[in-house]
Amino acid sequence: FYTPEFHQGHHKYYKANFGLFMPIFDHLCGTYREYKIPGPEKQPLLPQKQQNFVFIGHNGGLGHLLTCPEFSVYNAYDSYRQTWLPIQVEFLIAAMISFASSLFTKSYKVSRYLVDERYVGRVICILRTPMDYMNKKRYSAINKDIIDLMEREYKACGTRYFGLGNLNKMKQLNDGGKEIVSMIKEHDFLKDKNIRTWTGDSLTSASIYHQIVSIPNLTKLFYIGASGKIGTAVTDLLVKRNIQIMVYSKYMKTTHPNIKITENLSDMAGYRHVLIGKIMNPKVYQNAMRIIKKTGTKVETKFLLDYTVPFMPLQLGKDIQHMQVGVLRVGAKEDSSRPVLRGHFDVCFGFDEGHIYPCHAGCILNMLEKKETDETGDIDVSEVLRLWKVARSVGLQNRPTPVPVD
Repeated sequence: FYTPEFHQGHHKYYKANFGLFMPIFDHLCGTYREYKIPGPEKQPLLPQKQQNFVFIGHNGGLGHLLTCPEFSVYNAYDSYRQTWLPIQVEFLIAAMISFASSLFTKSYKVSRYLVDERYVGRVICILRTPMDYMNKKRYSAINKDIIDLMEREYKACGTRYFGLGNLNKMKQLNDGGKEIVSMIKEHDFLKDKNIRTWTGDSLTSASIYHQIVSIPNLTKLFYIGASGKIGTAVTDLLVKRNIQIMVYSKYMKTTHPNIKITENLSDMAGYRHVLIGKIMNPKVYQNAMRIIKKTGTKVETKFLLDYTVPFMPLQLGKDIQHMQVGVLRVGAKEDSSRPVLRGHFDVCFGFDEGHIYPCHAGCILNMLEKKETDETGDIDVSEVLRLWKVARSVGLQNRPTPVPVD
């Protein structure tokens, strides 16, 4: 009979137990190999309710919902699945599903994962969708949802360490997590529980910076989204390497000799490499390309390197490669053959198995280091460089781009 142990034997030995539904053929062909799941005496189990860290996520739209394993286990590692519907309609449908779900549950939980064989982490999403984050009137309610989740998880599991995912740390929402820290200090229950709040943005900055400086002979860069806190940290590091940066912004001001500002997106045509750190309507890019074509400007652009979440591909011409950056590959630690992470740390994030966003990984590193300070607000550039060394020591490295960037 086919059993879970039989199939796990295939993953253990690889050259045995091939039959997915009919093990009889393995017996007939001599490829059967007995496998027993190690018992607690050989593989000690961590406590059932152990949960050292929670990464607080949210819904990213209908395309995000379609990657949930409840719809299909085969979708769990798919990229953001945009339908033929306009993105505004997708967001509306996701908001309706979220509202209906809120009548039965307060959050969406993914299975726990193992950190360094000692700790347990988990991704828990509050029931909020992009439409909530577009409406300032809902900001106080979103922040309250985050605080309520922290209280529930502390009461249930004693969890003290929390990471804020993507939109849950927007500057407009809570000043990069700083308002969440203030709310905790004033909360009747949480104020004396030593709760720690992290954004993980230091490691995100490190990932982006090292991905950019790995480009051979890079001397100049066009940057969209450089005025944010990650963009500020990355820019500060890049100009120290004497890289010339053209920033697309209507609000940013600077006197640095290596940084210039433009309000015309069409100026990107003069740059081979464009770094994207801000989500914009695809029509803005399309309009810029029309202006470039209309003026007869030579297009030098070859690579759009995008670290926005979720990553949604742009089609700006067959000669322009739009690629996601800012994703880490989880490999073996320097002092071990085992990876630092095992389990469902990578489900429903829109990338392949065995990968992780650096903001998520940065929070995990904070937990491993037992960081007893909050990581919110502006980014400490010196911490960016230090944390990258720590990340590499535990087997984390930037995922290679689909095609070489030169």
